[in-house]
Amino acid sequence: MPEILFVCTGNTCRSPMAEFLFNRLARERKMEHWQAKSVGLAALPGDGISTHAHTVLKEEAIDSAAHRSRILDQESLERAVLVLTMTEGHRDMVIARYPGYRDKIFTLKEFAAKIGESPGVDKLDLDIMDPFGQGEEVYRATRDEIKAALEAIIGNLHQFEIQAGNLVKKENNTNRGDNMKIAIGSDHAGYDLKMEIIKFLEEAGYEYRDMGTDSSQSVDYPDYGYKVAKAVADKEYDRGILICGTGIGMCITANKVKGVRAALCHDVFSAKATRNHNDSNVLTLGARVIGAGLALEIVKTWLGEEFDGGRHQNRLDKISDIERGE
Repeated sequence: MPEILFVCTGNTCRSPMAEFLFNRLARERKMEHWQAKSVGLAALPGDGISTHAHTVLKEEAIDSAAHRSRILDQESLERAVLVLTMTEGHRDMVIARYPGYRDKIFTLKEFAAKIGESPGVDKLDLDIMDPFGQGEEVYRATRDEIKAALEAIIGNLHQFEIQAGNLVKKENNTNRGDNMKIAIGSDHAGYDLKMEIIKFLEEAGYEYRDMGTDSSQSVDYPDYGYKVAKAVADKEYDRGILICGTGIGMCITANKVKGVRAALCHDVFSAKATRNHNDSNVLTLGARVIGAGLALEIVKTWLGEEFDGGRHQNRLDKISDIERGE
């Protein structure tokens, strides 16, 4: 289980707030395989979280009463794939003590600015404010500052993989399948273009399944749109591609399936944007609207782009709430 380590001075205010908030966000985003822990540079092991920190976390429906402070040690650093400090001073102290781990040590806000965007992350001021000895309002502001940085991070962790115990940014390779599984389908109007796209998928090394139709004989597009959309929604395939005359019918059909975010694209910019901003998992195309050359460029772009997360995740969450009728 990948572990992120949060570091501050005493491990009773900022770093435990970061620990509890991260773990809550991970559960909400179905990323429970990630875990956060917190330590202090000069902590007294066994101390509880500060009263004000406990109060402002409780406002987030987080019970932190069981927290007990821990002190930073080499074993904790070795176990963590990423070490995030509350201030630049903390970061520099950790690096000075343990120079062998410098590649995975950042301030919380520094790493948030590095991998994502959030309105609450100031890229110039890399320190999280210290609320120690101040009132609840300051603790509340500190909590919100930490939460903004964490939301920017957790929405973009998909960009990274673990290599030799460190978090390393994935290469964006659009020339091979990278184990992505694709379901593809069309009606009679989209059949010829579908076969052109399949030829590209084979040459690029993507694993795919053609879910029909098998000829240019007239059929009903909802039958094939539903097959592909359902396979993506059920996680049998990572993404789906659907082609009909205009792409509209397939898009309407696919979006009736819970969990599907289908996007009709007739230009490369839209294909890029719908992956970056909407995390679309089904692409629809109109064979009577665009030619094969442009269609292939759209497919290449759509398959090669990743979701940006951050503020865009909040918007997808609202879409999910609508889908659930909340």
